[in-house]
Amino acid sequence: MKRRDAISRVALMMGGVLFAGTLATVLEGCKSGGGSKVGKDFAITPEHSEMIAEIAEMILPKTSTPGAKEAKVPEFIQFMLKECYKDEQQTAFFAGLDKLNDAAKGSFMKATAEEKLALLKAEDTAKEKSEFWQTMKDLTVLGYFTSEQGATQALEYLEVPTKYEPTKLQKGQKVWAMS
Repeated sequence: MKRRDAISRVALMMGGVLFAGTLATVLEGCKSGGGSKVGKDFAITPEHSEMIAEIAEMILPKTSTPGAKEAKVPEFIQFMLKECYKDEQQTAFFAGLDKLNDAAKGSFMKATAEEKLALLKAEDTAKEKSEFWQTMKDLTVLGYFTSEQGATQALEYLEVPTKYEPTKLQKGQKVWAMS
C-alpha cells in the first residue's frame, strides 16, 4: 500500500478529523516523492524541536493513556514536515513557532504552564486559524492515532476483526484480491 493511500484511509477512519488543507498537503507531498527540496539538509533547531514536543504534549497530554511525547508524535511531526511539506509551508510552520516565542516574551519554553496554555488557546480561538496552528494540531492528531500507543490504548483495538478461516485454492486459481 502506498503511503498516501494509507494516510487517506486513516483520515477516513478517523471520521475526517484532519483539516482538508493539511490532508491535501500531505497527499501532495507524498505523491511528488517528498515535499521539500531541502531533503537531507532539512534541520530543526533544538529550540523548535523542544517547542514541537511541548505543544504536542499540551494538545494530547498523558492521562490514563500515553501522551503525545510517549507516542513519539514530535518525531512524527518533524518527519512529516521534512518529507511531505514544501519549503514555503515549512517556513510558515516555523514562523508560527517563532511568533509563539515572541508572544511569550522571547521564550515559549520558559513561560509558565498557564502562559503557554493561554497562548495556545489564543491560537485555537482566533477567528482565522494560522497555517502553523492547523498543521500542528492535524499532525499531532494524525501522529498520535496512527502510533501504536494511540491505536491500541486510546482507541478501541481489535487485532483481527473476525475469526481466521483459511481458503483452499484450486490448482491454477488466482489468489484473492484485498481492498
